[in-house]
Amino acid sequence: MRQWCKTYRPMLDNEAKGDRRFFLTDSMEGITELAQKLSNESSPCVLMESAVEGGGKITRPQRNYPIYFLVRADKMSDGDAAAEAKEKAWCHCQNFLAWLLAKHNEEASEGSRDGDFARINLDDADIDITTIGPLINGWFGVLLQISRDEPLNLCVDPELYIDRC
Repeated sequence: MRQWCKTYRPMLDNEAKGDRRFFLTDSMEGITELAQKLSNESSPCVLMESAVEGGGKITRPQRNYPIYFLVRADKMSDGDAAAEAKEKAWCHCQNFLAWLLAKHNEEASEGSRDGDFARINLDDADIDITTIGPLINGWFGVLLQISRDEPLNLCVDPELYIDRC
């Protein structure tokens, strides 16, 4: 996600110049707290939860990554401005998904199964998108949840136990 924000022109994250557009937070509560501190100049931006959820079957475990694409509306109470902010966030989300799919396909064509992008599930059933907002200070956006296969190491390491299994 950070890599995309450093290359995507509308969201160009340049922390060295004090222009942050990519933020990590622990939870949904952290997103509200961050939204209070963000200035108008931070729009558009991306917030990603670092506390990820798991799921899936034991043979195909997955980690879910909540990603918020946020745009600040000019007027929080203006329905047209809110709709426009959500539409802009939706466009940023689609651009991210197109970039992600290209990276995924690139790694797949190279035969990589363990690359950063190869394990991301891009089937329709594995992507969940919801509009959100208003958050504090007129922020609206799109919540994207993607999942990634996470290989489990289910082998017992006898060195970790007192009674050697």
